[in-house]
Formats: sequence, C-alpha cells, structure tokens
Amino acid sequence: MDYVTVDSCHSRWVFDAGHRRFRRILKGPGFDEHKAMTEWRPYSQLDLDPNSEAFIVALDDTGTRILRSWRHTGAVCPLCGDTETEELCLGDIAKVGADQGP
Repeated sequence: MDYVTVDSCHSRWVFDAGHRRFRRILKGPGFDEHKAMTEWRPYSQLDLDPNSEAFIVALDDTGTRILRSWRHTGAVCPLCGDTETEELCLGDIAKVGADQGP
C-alpha cells in the first residue's frame, strides 16, 4: 500500500500513488464514511505546497485540469474553524483502498 492522505475542510483525500488515483471521503454531520466516499479518479500529480497549506491535484499531464484545496492546520483550522481531524489508522486506509476498481 502506497497511500497518502490529506485532510481538508470538507473531506479526507486518499491518494493511491501506485495506481495514480484518488478518492475523497466527505466529512461532516450525517455522513457515513463508506456511503459518502467518491469513486476512484485518475490524477497526474499531487503538489503539496511546502510554503502554505495549499495542495493541488493535476488531473491531466498538461496541468490544465486541476483541483486545489487547503489542509487543516493547528488545533483549530483558520479556514473553517473546525478542530483538527482525527488520525487514520492503517486498517481504515485498507478499507478505503479495498475497492480496487478500474
């Protein structure tokens, strides 16, 4: 397993670096972790900005299709005011990665 997880204000991003794909687990009241999970989507590159909490997901090799978000920081996120998200154990990552679809 070669997974990278990143928490943002609205979701936990799980990147399967070996297969160059990602999915998101939506967060918030009323979301069941396994029902609020997106399908795997391909990506070309993940850029975690070392000078800020921003990260960019390039969806194509040319970088013309991108997603941009911000990671939670500190005890209280300055962007959404929520507290830092909980840790994700290896068993939880295995459950997220268990769906090895196309």
